[in-house]
Amino acid sequence: MGSCTKSRLIIKWTRKLDCENFLALKTTLQNCLPHIRYFQISIDDIVDNIEPYQTIIGRDLWKDIMKRITNPNREISSIILPPRMEPFSAVINEEHAAEIASWIDKKAKPYSIKNNPYSFKLLLRGTRDGFTAATFWKFVTSKKIL
Repeated sequence: MGSCTKSRLIIKWTRKLDCENFLALKTTLQNCLPHIRYFQISIDDIVDNIEPYQTIIGRDLWKDIMKRITNPNREISSIILPPRMEPFSAVINEEHAAEIASWIDKKAKPYSIKNNPYSFKLLLRGTRDGFTAATFWKFVTSKKIL
């Protein structure tokens, strides 16, 4: 069963919850709810997936979410968690990228992380695109890398 199917089943199940069960769900999730980045969730997802649980997240937070939807510049009282940052890479770090950039430019002293003139982008991921040589060459010869 896919995660989308599971999500839909959970939503369908929770729409049938009564007040007592909602309180039990709120108690169960009380340590998780503060870690959700509500203000980075799309408006459609808020309306479709968060609204049914507004009693769980609390009246003040729900009001702040609605304020942000209608006017993103409006003051709110809720704490806004910063967006999660994806790591630069699972294979190399930014220092490695700066050193590779210095090799490209044949510099004796490597670039620092802050003055690296290049932006590296993963073009081919074996787990996503496949591990075959044909996949590699198809990708290299396509216009995707331009």
